[in-house]
Amino acid sequence: MTIDLSPTERDLLKKVLNSYLAELRQAIAATKRDTSPLHAEENLVKELQRKVSAAA
Repeated sequence: MTIDLSPTERDLLKKVLNSYLAELRQAIAATKRDTSPLHAEENLVKELQRKVSAAA
């Protein structure tokens, strides 16, 4: 699938992903567990960030 984003939309998506990742990391820290489904989600968000940045 391909999503075409304007530069403004891409910048907003980056901000949203960064904000969500920060919240997700806090949730992971609060679980105090090394294995959590949240870790998989964290990795997915990081991959999305990489893809959005690479598309710029």
